[in-house]
Amino acid sequence: MLATSGVEHVAWGGASEKGAGDVVWDPRRQQGYLRLRGFVANDPSRSRYQLWIFDAARDDRYPVDGGVFDVPAGRDEVVIPMHPALPVSRAVAFAITVERPGGAVVSAREKLVAFAGAGT
Repeated sequence: MLATSGVEHVAWGGASEKGAGDVVWDPRRQQGYLRLRGFVANDPSRSRYQLWIFDAARDDRYPVDGGVFDVPAGRDEVVIPMHPALPVSRAVAFAITVERPGGAVVSAREKLVAFAGAGT
């Protein structure tokens, strides 16, 4: 995917989980992946990680839900496929929050754990 023209690749910045990693996003196919290293494992019955995609064509208060996911115990690195709930015109940033088990329709962003600006 990285070798495809037009595919964006950005590193996570400000990961409060003491983690690192990157985002790969193909705007034409509306698909992408998160690579996370060193993120804290979560208990899915208590909380879930949730991806948010900030779209230049949408209000920043309502980023596109990119899906909920878990980081299993004992895994230093995980690769998570993105599942955008809506089409994304132009991704300008990606964020990960910690939410209740079912995820959130609109996040209060009380626990923002990673952010990546897309430089487009």
